[in-house]
Amino acid sequence: MKNIFKYLGVALAILMVSCEADPLIYNGNSNPLISFSSPSYNLEIVIDATGSLDVPVNASSLSSTDRTIGVEVIATETTALAGSYSVPATVTIPANEYSGILTIDGTDIAGVDTNALNLQIALTAGSGYTAGPNANVSVFQVCPVDAAFFTGDYQMTHLVFNGFGVPTFGFGTIVTLSNAGGTSRTFPAPYAPDLGSFSAVTWEFGLSCNEVVWTATQDSGIGCAATPANIELSTADAAFGNGGAYDPLNDASFTMNLVDDDADDCGARTNVSILMTKI
Repeated sequence: MKNIFKYLGVALAILMVSCEADPLIYNGNSNPLISFSSPSYNLEIVIDATGSLDVPVNASSLSSTDRTIGVEVIATETTALAGSYSVPATVTIPANEYSGILTIDGTDIAGVDTNALNLQIALTAGSGYTAGPNANVSVFQVCPVDAAFFTGDYQMTHLVFNGFGVPTFGFGTIVTLSNAGGTSRTFPAPYAPDLGSFSAVTWEFGLSCNEVVWTATQDSGIGCAATPANIELSTADAAFGNGGAYDPLNDASFTMNLVDDDADDCGARTNVSILMTKI
């Protein structure tokens, strides 16, 4: 039987925050850390149009002058089509600020569809700072959805359970979907509540041209005794039906598919299917 536990992170000497959070960051570091605010993002490109993504870039200390950091695309890890994205060569963190914004633009060209392709970006090393890890951007096509649709309370009915033999989000769980912007929807819920009392995580998926696309590599905050890595939830396999289906004109119910334990940290990864019914 698998042993599951809540992974407790070691306290950091430097606490990174997003641009919306209170700046509880160590100030005065002579060699600050400059990093992306998250390891993964979505670049949603509207069908026959464009899209854009704002990526916060955070610093662990203030500076009295503007800081310009180089940005590059890692070609060997990028499958997104050339011409479908435009990444600036630099990002600037203004003087006396902890964050700057890198804006990535997208264009709907031939070959762009609802199947996400990866764009990996990196902050280039430079004098006087340490560059953080690379980030992955999922690039895919979306179709406009009414901003009020697929929001509110939904009851989950798990049609396929996870590798622990329990529903990923619990039996009969009710969650509240929120519009996170564009076609993205989020909801707070703990992972595998039937296995223990764990903290809620804000999960995200996108509504992409009649298909639900679960955001890749979302950390559950829960690990197993056999490995220090946490369980991640990710986009469902294509053979399983990718993310599931929805009707853009009727949000009474839809199917949401995802991969539970994407990196096999607690055993074999499992494709999970959930029926979402509005209440």
